[in-house]
Amino acid sequence: MKPKQRWLVIGGLLFATLLAGYFADDDAVPEKGKRKSNAVAKTTTSASAGEKRRSKAGDKAAELAAAPLSFPEPAVASEEPETAAIDPFRPKTWFVPPPPPPPPTPKAPPLPFLYIGKLIEDGEPRVFLHHQGKQMIARVGDLINGVYAVEEISSGQMTFIYQPLKEKQVLAIGTDK
Repeated sequence: MKPKQRWLVIGGLLFATLLAGYFADDDAVPEKGKRKSNAVAKTTTSASAGEKRRSKAGDKAAELAAAPLSFPEPAVASEEPETAAIDPFRPKTWFVPPPPPPPPTPKAPPLPFLYIGKLIEDGEPRVFLHHQGKQMIARVGDLINGVYAVEEISSGQMTFIYQPLKEKQVLAIGTDK
């Protein structure tokens, strides 16, 4: 494309832009506080002038052209802002609190037995215990109240297993004689 042709195209586009700006309707967007009354008045006057011209062509076409177009009214901006103002001087921090500590692991309650005495019968030790106001005799392999199993009796101690947690507990029963 030659420079002369390029200037003619650019000049033609400039002229078309200026012409469109001159003939454009300035009240197409209503201003704040004003209603569509100015725009409606202009459309009705131009519609009535157009109606006179088209009356010869046909009444039906004139009715359709003169019918006002209905557009939804734009929402009016409220005076108050919907969001609260952000304070630019508010304190800011990157601190993230640590997660809460894990819950403690469950532990067996203290042994509810009181040692009374010991007896060795047929080579097998038996221990006399006091529990909740009752006396009982325990030996290896017994299950007491469905909660404590006697695992071992030897060298001055009695080993129980707390069944719900499978935890070992030891009760001192004196020395072997």
